[in-house]
Amino acid sequence: LNIASRLGNTPRKIMLEDGSIFSSNDNENIDTYLVRDKNFIHKLESSLLWITFSLVFTIFFAFSFVKWGIPTISNKIAHSLPLSVNNLIAKNTLKTLDTIMLKDSKLSSTRKEAITSIFRHKLLAQIDKNDKINYKLHFRHWEYNKIGIANAFALPNGDIVLTDKFVQLSQNADEINSVLLHEIGHIEKRHSLQRLIESSFIAFIVMFISGDGTMVSDMGIGLGSLLVSSEYSRNHESEADLFAFEKMLTLKIDPKNFSSIMKRITNDLRFEQETKTLIQSDEKNGKDIIDYLSSHPNSLLRIKMANQY
Repeated sequence: LNIASRLGNTPRKIMLEDGSIFSSNDNENIDTYLVRDKNFIHKLESSLLWITFSLVFTIFFAFSFVKWGIPTISNKIAHSLPLSVNNLIAKNTLKTLDTIMLKDSKLSSTRKEAITSIFRHKLLAQIDKNDKINYKLHFRHWEYNKIGIANAFALPNGDIVLTDKFVQLSQNADEINSVLLHEIGHIEKRHSLQRLIESSFIAFIVMFISGDGTMVSDMGIGLGSLLVSSEYSRNHESEADLFAFEKMLTLKIDPKNFSSIMKRITNDLRFEQETKTLIQSDEKNGKDIIDYLSSHPNSLLRIKMANQY
């Protein structure tokens, strides 16, 4: 007789010599009369001590893998892939953004040329050219509910977008340069590709645990994925900040310029009527409630770090 290993209280299958299969729920009698030694898995799941140990180990392993494993693996994969992958991801992205939310810049040609000139001749001179990334600045007007949005963001192929409101809030070239170095840091560290890989890992894990890919839309699972993804993004932002601060010191740019423009952008967002009701501040520790769901670290912490540098 070929007796299947016991798995909990699931029906047991016994294959007879002629190939017939006998199925029974009477696992106790099968173990008593037909099986000399209980299988190892059944011994483990029959012991409260091993069940507790396995549960604790599984939780610890899962937490460690999500917290440190996925970011480490994603970082290795992102840097091992050729630059053409970044170009593929970024292809047509700017065109899509121009269609759905960005408009032509209203800045003067003189202002744009001055920013671009410093970017090319001063900032890019400090960047390692081994990856052969083709850096390029794009100026756009971003308006939402009649409010100009101050922002800067980078695409993985080297395109960096500056909004008009961001340039208008900047009081000198070094403030703009500090943010540009931050965006270069994202590109150099391949954060966009890492984020894509991390998101794929999370989606796979959620599907594996739930047994159904459609379960991702469930509120609980979706919120958990959001929080994990936000944490990864916060780490990327912090890494890009440190990259920018180091380069600023090399270029003799005071990192306080970064804290100055960050304060101005934060205050501009806080006091706009449309966003005022969305932000609730805890004056005691200076931490916004929405920071928990923000893709960026707490602004005051970033400003503090810049001032330390």
